[in-house]
Amino acid sequence: MRMGHKGTVSLGLWMLGVCLAGCPVAWAQRPTAPRLFADNTLAYVRIDDTRDMSAKMSESSMGRLGNDPQLKPMLGEIYNSLITNLDGMQERLGVNFEELLSIPNGEMAIAVSPTETFPAVSVLLEAGDEMPAVEILLERLEERLSNAGAEKRTKEVGELTLIGWRDANRSERQMGYFIHQGCLVISSQVDEAEKLAQRWTGNGIDFKPLSDNRRFTTIMSRCVGVEGERPQASFYVDPIAIFKEVIKGNPNGTMALTFLPVLGLDGVQGVGGSLILQTKEFDSVTHLHLLLASPRKNLLDVIRPKSGPTDPEDWVAEDAGSYVTVNWDVKKTLSAVAKIFDNFRGEGAFQDEALNRVSEFLGIDFQKEFLDQLGDRFSLAQFFIRPAKLNSGSNVYCIHLKDGSAFRTDTMPKIFEKLKQMDDRWTTTVVAGETTYAFAVPTGEAQAIRAPEVCMTVAGNMILVADSRAMLERALATRQGQNEILADSVEYKLVRDRIKAQLRDQESSIVSYTRPEESLRLFYDLAADPENKARLKELSESNPIFAALSNGLEKYKLPPFEVIAKYLAPAGSFIVEDETGIHQTSFSMRRE
Repeated sequence: MRMGHKGTVSLGLWMLGVCLAGCPVAWAQRPTAPRLFADNTLAYVRIDDTRDMSAKMSESSMGRLGNDPQLKPMLGEIYNSLITNLDGMQERLGVNFEELLSIPNGEMAIAVSPTETFPAVSVLLEAGDEMPAVEILLERLEERLSNAGAEKRTKEVGELTLIGWRDANRSERQMGYFIHQGCLVISSQVDEAEKLAQRWTGNGIDFKPLSDNRRFTTIMSRCVGVEGERPQASFYVDPIAIFKEVIKGNPNGTMALTFLPVLGLDGVQGVGGSLILQTKEFDSVTHLHLLLASPRKNLLDVIRPKSGPTDPEDWVAEDAGSYVTVNWDVKKTLSAVAKIFDNFRGEGAFQDEALNRVSEFLGIDFQKEFLDQLGDRFSLAQFFIRPAKLNSGSNVYCIHLKDGSAFRTDTMPKIFEKLKQMDDRWTTTVVAGETTYAFAVPTGEAQAIRAPEVCMTVAGNMILVADSRAMLERALATRQGQNEILADSVEYKLVRDRIKAQLRDQESSIVSYTRPEESLRLFYDLAADPENKARLKELSESNPIFAALSNGLEKYKLPPFEVIAKYLAPAGSFIVEDETGIHQTSFSMRRE
C-alpha cells in the first residue's frame, strides 16, 4: 500500500497539484514547512515524511488486509484495471500513474497564504531521487502556460534560481517555483514564491514563521500522542482570517465583518488536527482541536457540553455497528439561543416567533411540556438490517427525559393526535408493553432501497425514535433482557478502558464506539449480490473507478467475510473541553 494513493492529486492548469499534508523531519540545511510558511498562513496541511507514513500504513490493519493472500489477487486486478483506465495520464502529464504516486519522498506540505490580491497556494514537496519525474511535470505545465500567453522570467535568489511565469493579461495565470536539495517549492503567485525562496536561503528577510504563531503551537501541542508520539500528518486552519480574506474588496465586507463580534464568532481562533499511525496500543489516532477564546460569547455560548454518564443504555444491543452518546447542558444552550434570537428580533421574539409556533404545530406547550422535560443526554445507535440494501443502516435515537411518565401519558398522545390530523398514515401499536407511534415512508418500487418507517415510543425516562419498526422493537426487547447489551460486551469494554486511560483525570462529555466490520459487511454483501454486480458493470462504462471494481469482482471471487473481519478492530472517540477549547480524540485498536 503506497502513500501516493492518498497523498497526491493531478496537475491543475497553473501549478503542480500535490495535495495532502501534516508534521516535521527533513534536512537540517533547509527550513521545514512550519518554518517556511509565515505565521499569517490561512490554511496548512503537512505530511512529515511520506516514506515513513507509507511504511506505517502498510503495517496498519488496512495495509495488512490489502496484502492478505486471499484478497491480494483481487485488489491487484482492481489496481491494474484502474491503471489501464488511466492510461491517458502519461500523454497528458508526461508520467504514468505509478510514477506520479512515487514522487513524494519525504516532507510534503501545502499552504494558503494571504497576499495583496488573492490568496496564494504554495506547495513544498520533497522528491529526492524522483525529481526527474517532477521536472517532466513542470515541463508540461510550463508548455501550457506558454501556449496560454504567459512569459517566463528567471531570478537569482541567493544560491537559488527562481522560475516565474506571468500572463500580462490575466493576473491569476502565474506560477513561481524553485528546486533545491531534492525539494520543489512552488506557488500560484510569483511574488509569494520569491518570499519562500528568501526564507529558504535565510536571505535577510524579516518574517515570523508559522511555528511562532501561538495559536498554531497551542493547537499542535494538543495533537501529539499520549506518550509524545509525533504525528505523521497535521493541519491548521484560521477560519476568521479566511473569512476576512474572502470578503476583502467586497463593498458589503465591512458590514459582514461587524457581525463577527456580535455573533461571538471572532472567538474562533483556529482549528487543527493530526494523524498518528502505529503506536504501541493503537492502529491510528486522530486529533481535532477547536481553539476558542475565553469567555465565550453569543453563538459560542451555545456550545455547552458537560460531563455525564457515557456507558450505553440498556436498550442498546451488543451487535450495534456504532454508538455515540452526548451529555449537554440543554438549559444553558436554550438560554443562549433565546438571547441571540431576541438580540436580533427584539425582546420576547424567541418565545413569540419560535416557541409559540412550534407549540401550535405540535398541539402542546412546547416550552413546558417538551423543552423543560429534557434531560441532558442524547444517544444514537446504528444497526444493520439484512438482507443488504443501500440504506440497510438503521438508526435508533434516544432522548433522555427528566420524568417520562407524564410525557408518556399526556404529551405524546397530544403530539400524535396533531400528527394524525396532518397525515392519517400515522398509526399506533403496542410493542413490549409500550405504545408505539409509526409512519411508513413511501419509497416506490425500488428494490435496492429499504422502506423506512419512522417509529417512536417512550420507554422509562427515554424517548426512542427509529427509522425501522423492527429496530425499535429490538431495542425494547433488549431493554427487557432478551438480548445481550453493548455495555457488557468485551470489545466495548476494551474501547471504554482505553478512553479512560487517555482521559486520565479529565471528564468526557461525548463518547463514541464503532465496530467497522459491521459497515464493511454491508459493502461486502452488496458487492457479492449479482444484481449489484450487474448495476456496477453498467456504471463502469463511464467511470474508470467503477470499471476497475467491476473487473476485479468479475475475475475473482470474494473470500469469506471472516478473512476480512480478522483484520478489523473496534474504534472509539471522545470529546473533552478545556481552557483552550474543545478537543476530540479518535482511535482504532490494533488487531494482532
